[in-house]
Amino acid sequence: MTLLAMDVVLTTSNIILAILAIIGVIFGVYSHFRNPTEALEKNQISTDKEVNTKATILAQQTMEGKATLLAQQVEWEKIANEKKFADFGLRLDNSMLLASNHIHTVDVKVDKLTESVHTMSIAVATLGCIIEERIPRKTN
Repeated sequence: MTLLAMDVVLTTSNIILAILAIIGVIFGVYSHFRNPTEALEKNQISTDKEVNTKATILAQQTMEGKATLLAQQVEWEKIANEKKFADFGLRLDNSMLLASNHIHTVDVKVDKLTESVHTMSIAVATLGCIIEERIPRKTN
């Protein structure tokens, strides 16, 4: 019975089937070790892409945050400048009003001084006439 069993095992079809089975086992083992490696590489590539995408998104969010902060600082500076210019305009208006008041005061005082000098010149001329009438000039 063992001879018959061996004879059945050594037929060409059985040998071909055995070779195919051995090749199948080798291919299965190869696939078993290769597929996880490929899957790991694919996972690593997708993870790298995801990390790069997240890094890009994070960089964009950081830049947007910086841009927002810069825009807010520019807006604050603009408001501060507007306030400074409004204060400067108000001080300039007050200075112009004060200068106008001082000019008017000086103008009034100059008018009074001119009037006084005119009155004094009339008085001096009158006194000169009176003195000439009372004290005649010496003739040589």
